[in-house]
Amino acid sequence: MKTILTAFLALALVAPRLRAQAWAYPSFQPPRIAVREYNIGVGDADSRGVTLVFQWREQAGASSQFGFDLGLADTDDAGTDLVLFGGLGGATRLGSATSEVPLDFLLTFGAYAAIGDGTLIRIPVGVSLGHRFDLAGGMALTPYIHPRLSLDFVSRRRGGNDLGLTFDLGANFEVSRTLAIRGAMLFTGTDSFDGEGFGVSLAWTPPSLARRR
Repeated sequence: MKTILTAFLALALVAPRLRAQAWAYPSFQPPRIAVREYNIGVGDADSRGVTLVFQWREQAGASSQFGFDLGLADTDDAGTDLVLFGGLGGATRLGSATSEVPLDFLLTFGAYAAIGDGTLIRIPVGVSLGHRFDLAGGMALTPYIHPRLSLDFVSRRRGGNDLGLTFDLGANFEVSRTLAIRGAMLFTGTDSFDGEGFGVSLAWTPPSLARRR
């Protein structure tokens, strides 16, 4: 527990100058491979407005997964009404919790694009890490952090290319083997895309596959 709290505190101290995924919403990515998962989330982040996102994740091997994001954002920018975004992503397990290191580690990567008043292409690479706590009644809670570095290619109207860092501080609450509720704070900040926000989502795994989790 001390290791987890130390990691959370260290990353929280650098959060004010960090950044997002395809748009300004949390990744909703706990540090575990999904067998199959359908996730619907809503986010709100400063001037980037309200975001609705659908995520599909699928296990691609013993320790990897792939998936895609698709969504729509209603922004507060004067020159932009709606932003359509989407992209492909993947993840690979780097390590599982042990008695010496009680953390799960998941390497994440992807390529995403957003189209609205200009075009944004983002290529993030990061690590999601956290610890799963088993609760009574088959429930579980996983607090996690997900920092990721991204290369951002932005149309000239939005201010040029950029190198950014995004930081999510979240929790995954497994109500059952098939259903999980997620919440996360999002911290972002560069010259072309800054602000803070939050998001909540509902993740569902088909019952026929939930037994493999």
